[in-house]
Amino acid sequence: MNARRRRAFLRAVLVGAPVVVVAGGGCSRELTLGSDRPSSVAGAAGTLSAGSSGSGGSSGTAGSASVGGSAGEAPCVISTCRGKVYECGNCQDDSDGDGRIDAEDPECTGPCDDAEDSLSVGLPGESSAACQADCYFDSGNGAAGDCTFSQHCDELAIAPDYPPTGDSRCAYDEGAKIPGTSASCSDLRAEQPAGCLESCGPLTPNGCDCFGCCELPAGGGAYIWLETSLPCTPVDACLNRCDPCEACVGRPDPLPSCGGTGGDACSTAYRPCGGADGERCQAGAYCITGCCVPEPR
Repeated sequence: MNARRRRAFLRAVLVGAPVVVVAGGGCSRELTLGSDRPSSVAGAAGTLSAGSSGSGGSSGTAGSASVGGSAGEAPCVISTCRGKVYECGNCQDDSDGDGRIDAEDPECTGPCDDAEDSLSVGLPGESSAACQADCYFDSGNGAAGDCTFSQHCDELAIAPDYPPTGDSRCAYDEGAKIPGTSASCSDLRAEQPAGCLESCGPLTPNGCDCFGCCELPAGGGAYIWLETSLPCTPVDACLNRCDPCEACVGRPDPLPSCGGTGGDACSTAYRPCGGADGERCQAGAYCITGCCVPEPR
């Protein structure tokens, strides 16, 4: 599936049009986002289109620079990812011109996202030619103590489509040797390194695992890899499930039955953001599915 088709696919998911997901073996199913899709997307993390159209727009470092907001609104604060500024942290409406900026743009998954018009983070190294997988939501592969997995371990990776990568070189192989670890596929499904949960866990939006396999539409039970829009099997060891009273990828606000904005869903370490009031995070934090999460350093 090319970049244009990937973007069209997830735009259809957002607006509720029927879309067909092709699974391994040629099976397919139709997905439709229900009518509970909220009109406000402020503070949502990643709900529209996949692809790899990032512009490579890193612009050096930034401290707590801000760009003035409208009357009565807190100014936008430039966010960094390990000292670099990418499209989803530069306080500009990049790429798609939809009038939404950074964390308020539904296609921004965090400060390490360099593609404001796509759920793909748009950074080199996120799609490994060796079928290796690590934290999808940080700034590249290979960090010490990082999450580790192999696309060979996904049982969906069979002919003719080989999801989630679409690459026959990543065909399912339960006995695959995973570089950098002696653990097996089943070991890594059950447990990820402690450093993975510490560093990547806070950056992983509700509804996704740490490798970018996300439930779309939210609550629908079907998972796709953000890089390709192809079906994927989430890794339970680092899956941040989408609960009814949380903001999630594909659902910026909790279900109406929760009767609020989901602020209680944030841990005591993080304050709520986004939702109906569109509250922004202060310098040094980024709004990821309703909670102000510290930027990666």
